[in-house]
Amino acid sequence: MEHKINDIVLGEVSGIQPYGAFMRLENGEQGLVHISEISSYFVKNIHDHVNVGQKIKVKIIDILEDKQLYRLSIKQVGTRSRQNVRQLKSPYNAKKRYKIPLDQQDFTPLQDKLEEWIEEETMKINNEVK
Repeated sequence: MEHKINDIVLGEVSGIQPYGAFMRLENGEQGLVHISEISSYFVKNIHDHVNVGQKIKVKIIDILEDKQLYRLSIKQVGTRSRQNVRQLKSPYNAKKRYKIPLDQQDFTPLQDKLEEWIEEETMKINNEVK
């Protein structure tokens, strides 16, 4: 086997199964990208991510000498980190919220009301105790 673990090589998708994509490397050797190594995101259907004949850079994550097969990863080639899909689909993400810098935040209205709120709550507690 010509390549080593952690090498990044170019491969062509030669077949797709529900559990992963088979790749033919430039030198003719074979490898498999397991479904869990396709993307950082949840992969329901591999066909949504790769197609037969597509050329993709892959990282060699393991070598199965006895089967003459490389274990490959697509997601480890890029530096993209895993993100929360729920956050991506959230309606709050549609617009960027304006954040006020800490030095410009004014809590004076809360400070002015604080004593009044404490007094109200103290009176409620005292009335409940009686």
